[in-house]
Amino acid sequence: MLRLLRQGALLSAVTCTGLLVGCTHCEKCAYMGDITPHPLGTISDPVWQQQETNAEASDFVIHEHEWNGNTVDLNLAGKDHVKQIAARLESTPFPVLIERSSMSVDPDSRFKYPVNNDAELDIARRNLVIAALQDMGIYDAEERVVVSPALTPGYTGFQAQGAYARGMGIRSGGGGGGFGGGGGGGGGAGF
Repeated sequence: MLRLLRQGALLSAVTCTGLLVGCTHCEKCAYMGDITPHPLGTISDPVWQQQETNAEASDFVIHEHEWNGNTVDLNLAGKDHVKQIAARLESTPFPVLIERSSMSVDPDSRFKYPVNNDAELDIARRNLVIAALQDMGIYDAEERVVVSPALTPGYTGFQAQGAYARGMGIRSGGGGGGFGGGGGGGGGAGF
């Protein structure tokens, strides 16, 4: 019986020692700090939110193609865009950007190519947009409308041609509108 008590006491001592050793601090892992995983989205969500904010700011850019050539007249898409901007402008902090003109002819140039900016045209376009926004109830339009480059660069001719071709499925084997081109038939069983 005494022997059984000694074995029980020894087993208890070994068990307690094992439990205490298991609860000690691991020095080789101490540099890692807290390794508790972050909740899903806490790292990536701010990135997506910033991209969404940047995309919204891009909604307030009046591009060069929204004007009738080198004039101060907005085309139909441009007029609709200015109306959409006016509807959203009071609830957003973004400025309204008028993209600089780039298709004017410099009278002093040798070849007279339409590849130059026209500061007077840009100011006239800005004044037109300011007047239109003020007519629609945006009274701080003078401070919020600026002439500047667009937030995102447009396509070059070669890039636009490639994007069009990809969208139409021209380079991808034809057909399908860029969506895979179809299945190719099933062997004609039963015909």
